Amino acid sequence: MGNRRGRRLAVAALLGAAGVLAWLDLNLLQGAVDISPVAPPAGKVVVRPQPTPPPATALDKRRPEQLQETVGRPLFNPTRRPVQRTETAAVRAPKVEPARLRLVGVMKPDDGPPRALIRFADEPAGRWIAEGSEYHGWTLTKVNEGSVIVEAGGRTQELMLFVPPPPQKVAPAPPPAPPPGPQEASGASADAKRQP
Repeated sequence: MGNRRGRRLAVAALLGAAGVLAWLDLNLLQGAVDISPVAPPAGKVVVRPQPTPPPATALDKRRPEQLQETVGRPLFNPTRRPVQRTETAAVRAPKVEPARLRLVGVMKPDDGPPRALIRFADEPAGRWIAEGSEYHGWTLTKVNEGSVIVEAGGRTQELMLFVPPPPQKVAPAPPPAPPPGPQEASGASADAKRQP
């Protein structure tokens, strides 16, 4: 019985605490909140520049121009040797093979340049490209009615709109041979019996 009384007392205390918190919350919500800006004190406001902290290490005394050797070494390269880039002035090869580009649609608006909807083979949706724009390393040079011409690295390729091939006509099967007559069937079986 004492255990029951202790539970009732704990529940009453929790309900009382919840009630007090609800009353306090209600008073805070209904009260006005002062959000007016705080005015600076009357008189002249003097802003003093903060003094520069003294150098903590010997590197703090150096100018950035003196640290070019450090900046030039890649952080995530295990040898910390600069990466040798062999970029030539030659035209870069396209990012993708031309066969992986698909022409999905063509649009020739009156108020703008002709556009082509081109889709890369692995992408679920295509992208509208204006004539003269680049897509995956290929430049759209000409938009025709049912095809476009793309160019990259001196190579030119024409992409055609996908047109399903016509259904192939299957030659009709020859009519079945008539069943052999009774004389032909007995003659053929007699010939088969005579041969060793």
